Formats: sequence, C-alpha cells, structure tokens
Amino acid sequence: MVKDIVCGMGVEEDDPETFSKTHKGTVYYFCSPECMLMFAEDPDDYLNPKRKKTAMAKDPICGMDVDKINPPFTSIFKGVTYYFCSNPCKREFDREPEKFLRKKKDPE
Repeated sequence: MVKDIVCGMGVEEDDPETFSKTHKGTVYYFCSPECMLMFAEDPDDYLNPKRKKTAMAKDPICGMDVDKINPPFTSIFKGVTYYFCSNPCKREFDREPEKFLRKKKDPE
C-alpha cells in the first residue's frame, strides 16, 4: 500500500481502481482521478516538503482533508459550503444532505 500524495489516502498500486501518474521518472498513485488531476496541475507543490498549508476542511462523507482554496468539488446547502475530495462523495451528499447532516449531529 502507498499513500496518495494529494489526499493521504492509502491505495494499492496494483488495484485496477487506482490511478497513477509518472513525474520525473517516479510513479505516483492516487485514489481518484480528481487527486491525480490536482497533482498533475502542479506536481512540485505536492512534492515540496515545505508546502504551505492552506485552509482545510473535512469531507463530510469520507472525512478526508480537502483544501478549501482549491477543492475538487463543493456543494452549497442552506448557505453553507461543503467540500468534497471526489465526485462520488459530493453526489452522496447532494442526494440527501439533510439526512446526512442529521446523522452527523446525532451522538454516537
């Protein structure tokens, strides 16, 4: 298992659902096409260990950290912006946001 350099999710290199991109002779693996495209736009930004941290939000579906300045996907519900790591997470939220937000507020 390797770590997606964009979102930090663990991915299997040989999984057919894993995406990859070669940059300067090194292969990088991604959990989604969105993460791969974000990396492809500015690889050095993700490879620089002194990368400036930006404002982050939690994807309300999967819990991944999402860059609020350059999020792959967002939805606005009742005036609040929600940030998503991928289109499947956004679609799940958009189907029934109230149901999801109600679950989030319920104590476990």
